[in-house]
Amino acid sequence: MRQTVNRLETIFSEICNSSYPYEWDENHISFLLMKQLRELFSRKTIHFQHWSKIVDWHSFKNRGKQETNFGDITLLVTVQFTSGEVFRGVVNIEAKRSFNSENFESVDLPQLNRIVSNAPYSHLLLYNHKRQELQQKFPDESTWKSHFWISPINTAKQMFSQIGNNDN
Repeated sequence: MRQTVNRLETIFSEICNSSYPYEWDENHISFLLMKQLRELFSRKTIHFQHWSKIVDWHSFKNRGKQETNFGDITLLVTVQFTSGEVFRGVVNIEAKRSFNSENFESVDLPQLNRIVSNAPYSHLLLYNHKRQELQQKFPDESTWKSHFWISPINTAKQMFSQIGNNDN
């Protein structure tokens, strides 16, 4: 499991470092991320202590009305547990990039409200060209350095409504 998390973080870093500044665009970064996620989680067996599971992700960069209603990215996730049980789900993600100001000025609360009204469990993915040290909440209070941050849109909406565009 730790190897998978570290591989994901390497992918995030490589995408951000290779995209900034010339291809620093949400769509460009999202396309690169979707390709890497499909490669990483296509029929991947993840081992953790005394159990394992098979993960299979199909990832898509949404366009047009689908993007307007559900966000930039859709993941179709299948997880098969060692017990034989199968979990299937859909993940909708709206992506935003940081600007040279190091803020996320394109975050738009009406847009987030529209997405969450169509898909209540959607997430917001923030791309940052500078690696940030982030405080973890689970499994402990340690910090993690990353170019990406993801949150349920409902949580992000509460945070963004409390701050101004220049402070986010």
